[in-house]
Amino acid sequence: MRKIIDQYIFKKFISTLFIILIAFTIIFIIVNVIDFLDKFIEKNLSSKEILLYYLYTIPLFINIAFPMSILIATIFTIGSLQKNNEITAIKASGISIRRIGLPIIISGIIFCFISFFFENIIVVKSIQKRFSIDKKLRPHDPKYIKNRKTDIFYHLGDSFLEIEKFYYKSDTGSNISLQRYDGSDLIYRIDARKMIWQPETNNWKLINGSIREWGGNEFNFTTFKTDTINISDINPSIIKKDFVAPEEMDYWELSSLILKFKKNGIDATRWIVNKNYKTAFACVPLIMVIFGIALSIQKPRGNNAIGIGLSIIIIFMYYALITFGKTLGYNGVISPFLSVWFVNLLFLSFGIFTFLKAKT
Repeated sequence: MRKIIDQYIFKKFISTLFIILIAFTIIFIIVNVIDFLDKFIEKNLSSKEILLYYLYTIPLFINIAFPMSILIATIFTIGSLQKNNEITAIKASGISIRRIGLPIIISGIIFCFISFFFENIIVVKSIQKRFSIDKKLRPHDPKYIKNRKTDIFYHLGDSFLEIEKFYYKSDTGSNISLQRYDGSDLIYRIDARKMIWQPETNNWKLINGSIREWGGNEFNFTTFKTDTINISDINPSIIKKDFVAPEEMDYWELSSLILKFKKNGIDATRWIVNKNYKTAFACVPLIMVIFGIALSIQKPRGNNAIGIGLSIIIIFMYYALITFGKTLGYNGVISPFLSVWFVNLLFLSFGIFTFLKAKT
């Protein structure tokens, strides 16, 4: 009996969820078309480019709409059962309303995993593929016109590398200095006017520089027109990552980059915050399901309007608080983990408390 009821509630919840998710996605597309129509015409985008733009944007819209869709679908599912007196019949068979919510909670847990992989595989890749179209639509956005980074500093074991300027399009740096220490004693230093990345050999070509070496009481000084240095841990892709938004990187790219940054003495706080956000946001479906069941139990019978209103407030508060938390994390006010997980723990605790206090 319970298995049949669980299957019935599960199917009802999933069908409701997909209808709401599709509706929200269509609304987002319509709003976006209205907002960007002038730019599409102004930039003379072809029909193919516009189609590709929305093909690559739909996964992002789905990802944004997913938490609210789950929350409203939960309220609608329980509300529908209440309205049709199905809740009363189920409770009469000895099943509590909390137990009725079990298949929805299990669905929420499953959706946590789906959400994680969807964002880190589908959404991230779609954003990356949309880059060329975005650049055409917003050519003056600093994100798309930056070609130079200044004052770069890396810690490489017992060595320090300084690059005054790095040019992205040509993979070249100017006014570089590599210093090697033995404890606190400087024993080796290379200075060069220019450095050029050699992809075929995975090293840097130095132009117009000098080498200083200290050993005991000896000091050697030589100059060169060209030379090479092998710093495999520092290559153009590592330097360029500073200009790739963490949102455009998946969980595994962030993890790999953070390890390299830490190894080379680079501040990785921003990337650590976003790595934690990837997992924190993936857990939102479970939080929204618990909230939804609690709200459905508390609200007047069959009154979905109140539940929807509360859903909008809850989602707004969640996004506002997690954005605020990320800002605090970026600035080192709180730890990268707490900056995003504190909001999840707060909402989850409140949801569970409301759920347990609800009348069954």
